[in-house]
Amino acid sequence: MSLVPGLAARKRTLVLLNIASVVERADEQVLPAVYLFIGRSLHATPAQLGTLTLCRALVQALSSPVSGVLGDKVDRTHIVALGCFLWGVMTAAIGMSHSLHQAMIYSGMNGIGLALVVPCVQSLIADYTLAERRGAAFGVLYFTGAIGGLIGGFFATNLGRSTIAGIEGWRCAFHLVALVSLITSGLTLWLAVDPRRKLAGLISPLNLGATPTDRYPEDAEHAFQTLKLPGMESPRRKSLRLDLAPLNTSTQTLGQVPTRRVWEDVLSVMRIRTFQIIVLQGIVGSMPWNAMVFITLWLQLLGFSDFAASLLMALFALGSALGGLLGGAIGDWAAKTAPDRGRIMAAQFSVACGLPLSIILLKGLPTEDAHGFTDSLAPSYAVVMALFGLLISWCGSANSAIFAEIVPDNLRSVIYAFDRSFEGAVAACGMPLVGIIAERGFHFEGHLAESHGDALKASANAKALANALLVCLVVPWTLCVIAYTGLYRHYPRDRRRAGNAVTTELKVMGSSPRPSPAAPVIVEVASGTSGNRLAPRAGHTAE
Repeated sequence: MSLVPGLAARKRTLVLLNIASVVERADEQVLPAVYLFIGRSLHATPAQLGTLTLCRALVQALSSPVSGVLGDKVDRTHIVALGCFLWGVMTAAIGMSHSLHQAMIYSGMNGIGLALVVPCVQSLIADYTLAERRGAAFGVLYFTGAIGGLIGGFFATNLGRSTIAGIEGWRCAFHLVALVSLITSGLTLWLAVDPRRKLAGLISPLNLGATPTDRYPEDAEHAFQTLKLPGMESPRRKSLRLDLAPLNTSTQTLGQVPTRRVWEDVLSVMRIRTFQIIVLQGIVGSMPWNAMVFITLWLQLLGFSDFAASLLMALFALGSALGGLLGGAIGDWAAKTAPDRGRIMAAQFSVACGLPLSIILLKGLPTEDAHGFTDSLAPSYAVVMALFGLLISWCGSANSAIFAEIVPDNLRSVIYAFDRSFEGAVAACGMPLVGIIAERGFHFEGHLAESHGDALKASANAKALANALLVCLVVPWTLCVIAYTGLYRHYPRDRRRAGNAVTTELKVMGSSPRPSPAAPVIVEVASGTSGNRLAPRAGHTAE
């Protein structure tokens, strides 16, 4: 059995992480995709529906730090598997709810599962990827996640109105997503590999002065040969440098970090100016994304059929998926061209594109044709929504890549978790805020069930909802563009301070001082007739 993750394990883990991202986004999108049907079934207003989503998002945000702390103490693949299992069970419970209060409780519990998964997935992606390719790697992650949102939203919207074996369609949608979540949990627990845990199992006895040949007989050389972490070269040259200090293996194995050290790590992350600025822009920049959960409902109130509304949202999700890939690639290119400002400029451009496009979508397009029909307008809406998704979705990959460059690798779970926490807790307020502004500021009237069958009332409510959406998109995005400006000063300084070191990589070197608990350890992989051995050395002279 290999001691450390080989190439097959790495590929398998990356695939499973992206599958988890697909299911996570599908789970998130099912609820807003069936707002109309839940509103009719549970007699809820838009503000109440927004509060339902707020419960999940708020609990998710407040629970995310738990994932960050556990990510440095427990195998992260186990945390991902637990999160998938928990959100699967709670998603099924939402489908069985018969009151708004029940749905709120289960939705909040669902947020705990989502909170466990996302930071650990991002941290694992960063650990498995070279620094210069992280933008593309996170772009792929956001692409697959957006595809999950596309599938979940399209599937749920079209199933929501139907009845299957006497069960309302929207309930069946929740049950099916729950089943997929549970399957993903089992596969992740069985097949995924945390590279830090595997690597710590190999190097911890070396750093503690144990006899490696007692722990790793015969196959030590094979273990190094199968270790396919980013940046590794063939170990045939006999010596490798393992930078162990950042992995916290000096006096204990990975996962046995003292509580005081955990809080020191958390505080060190929170003091980083770049982190503070990205959290600030994320708070205001995420509010429009949370507000956009009402777009499906807005399209249905305009008069689009369920299929047309779901197709338009699918095109938006597809645009967002491709935008994640495009934004990641452009961010990597921009970072090579201008390391200190390239990713920042790409993110700012993306946010700025959202301002005119949101105005065009919500106010610039006709709401009915000459014959009073709406579905015939779908092509023009499709173009705008696809372009909208393509251009406004670059920030995630840029921010994630920036985070990976400003902290040591052992703090990545912490930084992703606390970013999710701070941003999500405040930005989640954008969900009920749309409903509140629509009802109190623009005179949205009655429960959604009352709009059913009343074309005039539905049209008036659609206009009120569009106005509320416009406020909740344009104002936060304007503040977000301004907030990004602070990174031009602080990001270069923080990036240089962190040294942009990839501490989980193996690097070939010529010499090293005597190993100590705080210093790298030189190990020799002997070959030839003397047999395969692994032993710490006080130094090395390149041959």
